[in-house]
Amino acid sequence: MEINQQKQVRHLLVIGGAAGFSLVPLEASSHSIGRDPTNSIALASKAVSRQHALLLRVTSADASSFGFLLIDGDLQGKRSTNGIKVNGKKQFSRRLKGGDCILFGNQVKARYLNLQPLSDEEFELYCQDINYEELLAEENFVFSPTTGDSLEQESFDEASLIRLASFPEIIPSPMFEVNLEGELTYLNPAAASTFPELPVERIEHPVLRGLLELISASEQNILVREVEVAGNVYEQSIHYISESDLVRCCVFDITERKHAEAELIKRDRLLQSVAQATTHLLESTGYDLAIFKALEILGKAAGVDRISICENHPLAQTHEVVTSMRFEWTRDSIESIRHKTHRQGLSYRNPTLAQWHQTFQAADAVCSLTQELPDAERTLLLRDGILSILVVPIFINGALWGFIELDNCTVEYRWSPQEESVVFAMAASISAALQRQDKEEIIRHQAFHDALTDLPNRVLFNDRLKLALAGAQRTKQDIAVMFLDLDRFKVINDSLGHSVGDELLLEVANRLRACLREGDTVARWGGDEFTLLLPQAQSIDDITLTAYRILESLKLPFVIREHELHVTASIGISVSAGASDSAETLMQSADVALYRSKEHGRGTYQLYSPAMNSKAPDLLALENGLRYAIERDELLLCYQPKINIQTGAIMGLEALIRWQHPERGLVSPATFIPLAEETGLIIEIGEWVLRTACQQTVEWHRQGLQPLSVAVNLSARQFFQPNLPEIVAQVLLQTQLDPQSLELEITETTAVKNMDFTKSVLAQLKDLGVHIAMDDFGTGYSSLNYLKELPFNTLKIDQSFIRDLKPKSKDVEIINAVLGLGRGLKLDIVAEGVDSEEQLTVLQSLECEIVQGYLFSRPLPADEITKQLEANWLDRKNRNLINRRFKTSPSAS
Repeated sequence: MEINQQKQVRHLLVIGGAAGFSLVPLEASSHSIGRDPTNSIALASKAVSRQHALLLRVTSADASSFGFLLIDGDLQGKRSTNGIKVNGKKQFSRRLKGGDCILFGNQVKARYLNLQPLSDEEFELYCQDINYEELLAEENFVFSPTTGDSLEQESFDEASLIRLASFPEIIPSPMFEVNLEGELTYLNPAAASTFPELPVERIEHPVLRGLLELISASEQNILVREVEVAGNVYEQSIHYISESDLVRCCVFDITERKHAEAELIKRDRLLQSVAQATTHLLESTGYDLAIFKALEILGKAAGVDRISICENHPLAQTHEVVTSMRFEWTRDSIESIRHKTHRQGLSYRNPTLAQWHQTFQAADAVCSLTQELPDAERTLLLRDGILSILVVPIFINGALWGFIELDNCTVEYRWSPQEESVVFAMAASISAALQRQDKEEIIRHQAFHDALTDLPNRVLFNDRLKLALAGAQRTKQDIAVMFLDLDRFKVINDSLGHSVGDELLLEVANRLRACLREGDTVARWGGDEFTLLLPQAQSIDDITLTAYRILESLKLPFVIREHELHVTASIGISVSAGASDSAETLMQSADVALYRSKEHGRGTYQLYSPAMNSKAPDLLALENGLRYAIERDELLLCYQPKINIQTGAIMGLEALIRWQHPERGLVSPATFIPLAEETGLIIEIGEWVLRTACQQTVEWHRQGLQPLSVAVNLSARQFFQPNLPEIVAQVLLQTQLDPQSLELEITETTAVKNMDFTKSVLAQLKDLGVHIAMDDFGTGYSSLNYLKELPFNTLKIDQSFIRDLKPKSKDVEIINAVLGLGRGLKLDIVAEGVDSEEQLTVLQSLECEIVQGYLFSRPLPADEITKQLEANWLDRKNRNLINRRFKTSPSAS
């Protein structure tokens, strides 16, 4: 491929002397010649002075034509020792022509060549073929130009050389002279290059325009002014030489300096605005107003039309991170866009912001004229009339929080790196202010909210309750307070762990929020207790409807870590009755109603009435007494026998706890067992029951009453203790009871709460050798699957199926099905709650072998049941009587 090379005029100096020949291209604007090695052209001859001569490039008004002026000595006027000759004549100065022969100090010959325009390649070939000896031969060393030269020969006197010394053509700054008629008399190379239009435009050129008028109007001969040429700024030094009526000018390009000064001024102004805005942010507590004021300060200082802050946030539905404009300042003539839909919820997946997000993550700014941006970004910005934009990211704790955006809508403007750095400083100040705000908000929030559920805590709830009471007294409107407690939450917490319990509380909190109206408050009071405030209660029906809605929402199962949990709640409600009500009174009344709700079977609500007050202290006293029942030996075990109705033999006993209160007498288990569950005392009580029953059974065995087994009920909270198998093993070891004589009963509901846990615990108990019974079968899930998977020995048919048992009732078919299921799975079946002869007759017809109920014996203390055992096992006569009573033949025994 042929490469076109630009051709140019070549100026050469061919030198020859005792040291040989050399070829010097004259490319610089000046060359010093002499013996001293520091000269640009060093001559090795003692006849040559140290600073012998100067070559200066000179031009005419025609900037394309130039040559070289040869001067003897230096510009300070010091001549050489032996002088110079040009074409055989001694010269003080001469404007050289092509082919001139020069003699330095009568020894060193040189020839000046001014060649036609040549390319680099042509010039290189010319230099290779040059004949130095011929060019410098004695016979050729006369004036004989080799090329035409447009420059006329000029003679230079002393004054002209002084002028040249003051107007050196070697400096890079433009210099020129003009007479009072406006005619250019001199133009140095730098001026010809910098202002190529000057010889054509002359007096109309910016550097000459108004110059003569300025000199005429001034009393000084030396002036300075600034001129602008083609977008650049120049400082023009002007010297009027009155002796010769010439104006001499030297021009310096100060564009960068002027830009730098402008940038410094603007940067200082911006930095001052940032300092002022930062001070405002730090001192102000109203953050929204403070940030708006900071934007106004910076916007005015930066000279922009709009400045805004956009914040990243997740969408409520998809949790996708989007950005929305939060704060904005605009000039009066500029339209606000803060509330426009296209500046709210803008996705970073949008083509406009996709590249921005990548830039922000690299901690860089988006800085551009709108017209230079890709189509998607340009379309969005032009929609808001933005012509140029600067966007700087805002980071908080290393994460991209959002960005600060500066818009120019009236002119296109390019921000400088200094301005960009100032905006970064502003972004850092905003970040610090936001972090401070976040920390204060967090501290304030933590002080008034529950750490787990983020619901208001007691302090905030009480404050809102007091405010609501004050408002209700003014408006004569009732308010309602609810106390809510999750039923048997401690069982879940103890059996599945606190982490599962915490997750359950979170889900409960969410459901409670969903049940309330705007203006209502739900707070976590502590543990599994919640309080609710309804400050705009319309009626009692309105209040109870809210309570019903809450209870219904909790009926749906909670799925926590693959556990399906069923939770109910008890609610106590109190309603303000007038100006005399206080926050403390309302809370106490709701608490009393809550206890009454629990007494009524849980999973329900109760409205407070004054009649309830007599019950609350009583329940509290009962709870306190229960805590010392074991220590004071107030608990006792009663035993109810299980009878084989075919033989009349006692097959085993079920241990049932009773509380003999010193003042109240015998307390029903239905009263104190729920209290024990709630307070956690059931763990200690349950272990006491297990140990006492095993000890008593060992004692019966020592009396010869074998084989005999005892059944002990395990509460849900007891069963879900992580160390239950170890406790059972320890009791068996300490009491020396044969594990085959111990049967542990768990309810169907307890068994299915956590199947994995249940399988593990029952397997361990089975390994110990104890028997396992499912109590209350048929009242829970009644799933055949878990009967197959869990190692039960016995199914106990719940008394609800026995209570109304008649020969043709539906209960007959249910019991028959359970009996068939038990036989198929090789399980023992026990019918509970047999209290009448009719029930017994039906069970006999169904071939149910083992029953339990008041028909045979109520639960009795150990000493009384011992007598029955002795009579049953030792007295054949009594057994025969029982057989006749049960209408069985003697051969059956």
